[in-house]
Amino acid sequence: MMDTGLIISLIALVIATASTLISYLIYRSSTEPEVVVYADTDRTRPSIVLLIVENIGNGVAWNVRFEIDDSMPMKAWGFDDAEQPARMTEGPLVTGIPSFGPKARRVISWGQYHGIHKAIGYGTIDVVAKYQCHPRLAFWRRDKTTTSRLDIKSFEHTDASDDNWDRKTAENIDAPNKTLSRVTTEIRRFLNRQEKRHSDEGSA
Repeated sequence: MMDTGLIISLIALVIATASTLISYLIYRSSTEPEVVVYADTDRTRPSIVLLIVENIGNGVAWNVRFEIDDSMPMKAWGFDDAEQPARMTEGPLVTGIPSFGPKARRVISWGQYHGIHKAIGYGTIDVVAKYQCHPRLAFWRRDKTTTSRLDIKSFEHTDASDDNWDRKTAENIDAPNKTLSRVTTEIRRFLNRQEKRHSDEGSA
């Protein structure tokens, strides 16, 4: 019959080993990169949808490569009458990123709501990021893959899908121009009156 003390020692050894392994896995995950791709609204240009590539992790991602669907559009501009945008053939999602530091980002002006909707409709596009990481306390680089899902439907009924933004911008620019034009006209009239008065006084 196995000694009770030996059993307790074995259980303690198993618990200690498991605890060490769990601690290492948690530590490693907290120091690894995590490359994601997502869409967001441009705060300064509300009708523009941005495509953001970001390393939200705490480690460097090496040799980042992306797999994108053929339906992925680029420069998808336009409103209700938007034309079919071209397929994405340039930019970091095509060329990749050799070294992507922690919290680093690449920002792409993806297009406008109707232009993107013309390309992908209410469907989704998966972007697969494949890269290498070199966790601390590890002797070699490890391959890692993350998948991000993009859509445009979730931007429906938001500022990004509001066709009036560009019109409002034009109106906001046009109003000061009209005011300036009126002021300039009044100044010219005043100067003309002054010049005429001086001319009349000189003739007298």
